[in-house]
Amino acid sequence: MRFGIVIFPQQEVQEQANALRMRYDSHYALIAPHITLKEPFEVKEADLDKVTQAIEELVEKTPPFQLTINKVGSFIPTSPVVFYGFEKNKEIVDLYEKLNEGILYQPTVHAFVPHITIAQDLSEAELTDLYNRFKLHTFDIPVTADQVHLVYQTEDKTWKNYKSFSLKGKK
Repeated sequence: MRFGIVIFPQQEVQEQANALRMRYDSHYALIAPHITLKEPFEVKEADLDKVTQAIEELVEKTPPFQLTINKVGSFIPTSPVVFYGFEKNKEIVDLYEKLNEGILYQPTVHAFVPHITIAQDLSEAELTDLYNRFKLHTFDIPVTADQVHLVYQTEDKTWKNYKSFSLKGKK
């Protein structure tokens, strides 16, 4: 099965992102707005308990943390994506790195850039136009990271929550 690990922001942030995603994101109907902590990876059914156990052990030591959306960014020309970007945050980088150790290890393809996609799979001109409309806006949107979610991809390419894990560590 194909899995990923994400943070789903609180409802208000999802609604704000979806206001743009429903028009500009080809994956709008496939998954709710999220921050990808681990790119899609394959798990054999026999290894699923080991994967969930590894995540359980990690969340026991990881305290909840705050993120702040502070900009709109773009991966153009590398990738046709426009996104909400975050202030630098050590906690999310540490969590990302720990989710790529042991049984969860997989080679990374791209540098980790915490973000919420708001547009993708449009023409480069459309994406550039959208980015240019938002890049000068000032954002200060708090996002509480208090859970991570192990999600799986269904046959129709939608992503469903398999298990949620509360961050339980002490600050």
